[in-house]
Amino acid sequence: MARLPDAQSTLAVVERIASAPTAPYHERQVIRAIESELRTLGIATNLDAYGQLHARTHRGNAAHAFALVAHTDHPAFDITSARGREGRARVLGGFYEQLFAREVRVTVHDDDGGDPFGAVLDDWTRAPDVDHNSLGNCRIRAERELRAGQFAVIDIPSLEARGDELHLRAADDLALCAVIVLAFAALKDDGRPHDVHAVFTRAEETGLYGARLVAEDGLVPRECVVVSLEASRALATARPGAGVVVRPGDIYNTFSNDGEKFLRVGRERLAAAGIPTQRALLTGGTCESSAFVRMGWTTTAIALPNVNYHNMADDSDEFVPEIVRLSDLRGAVALLVEAAAAGAADEDESWWPDVRRVPEHIRTLMRGRQ
Repeated sequence: MARLPDAQSTLAVVERIASAPTAPYHERQVIRAIESELRTLGIATNLDAYGQLHARTHRGNAAHAFALVAHTDHPAFDITSARGREGRARVLGGFYEQLFAREVRVTVHDDDGGDPFGAVLDDWTRAPDVDHNSLGNCRIRAERELRAGQFAVIDIPSLEARGDELHLRAADDLALCAVIVLAFAALKDDGRPHDVHAVFTRAEETGLYGARLVAEDGLVPRECVVVSLEASRALATARPGAGVVVRPGDIYNTFSNDGEKFLRVGRERLAAAGIPTQRALLTGGTCESSAFVRMGWTTTAIALPNVNYHNMADDSDEFVPEIVRLSDLRGAVALLVEAAAAGAADEDESWWPDVRRVPEHIRTLMRGRQ
């Protein structure tokens, strides 16, 4: 029977990964945190030519392998010029410009770590840069000397747990990076056959670049079912606390039924254990499965309903934490474990044998009543 991971252990993994600051092209600290978690599990990892982290867990013979894909960046800022404690910071990713009408507090970081320090953004200048999904740049004034090449993130806590609600600086997509790690931990203790790859991608927020490179260069086996994991905008049809969402598509693309069917088998198993799930077309954005399906891969996706997507709330003109539910996150782990086992066994949904072929007596009836 499907099982949820332990709540406290789950929260601890999320906290260790989500505490790392990140931005497009500045994901090194997150990747190191994920690598450390996988090393603790005894799972080997490697970096591709683009600095993206790959891992694999497998047991026995699997009819279908999976490739779980989550991105390690989140909208943020990079320092493009600096003189003393002042410079310019470019927006990277989908922040709305109306949030820069007032000063914005950020923390400044180096790729290799070190002590962060505070800064303030103001003097918004609109300067669209399509290649980096940037609407413009700001003046940055910092507590310490700046240098070009540093990056800055919104100055809010990385994680605060409030009951079932997890308030995160970057639920998108660090919470789902944690889901993959937790799924690997669960599969290590699962005796059923499975074959699951993982790719922790970079620069999703600026153009799905990491996922596109994986697809273009064939960096996971072509026969894998690619599963994108996201913290996607909560909708009326995808409610927080009602379970992880099986996502048949995004705002631009429809994914593959041959991939989703294993998630549907997983949903049946979770339902039998009393674990809620949802299925909904999520049109709040584009996810990494779009990078693969357009190139002929078998794809599917899951998502956690994300309140305050990209740190923006309908009722606030300030940056706020993203909010996902711990219960949804734990359900996502359980769903992936069951889907991996279903894929390995090439299982169908329980109702499919009943409709695979039209019964002979119905054929006869319809031939006789034309």
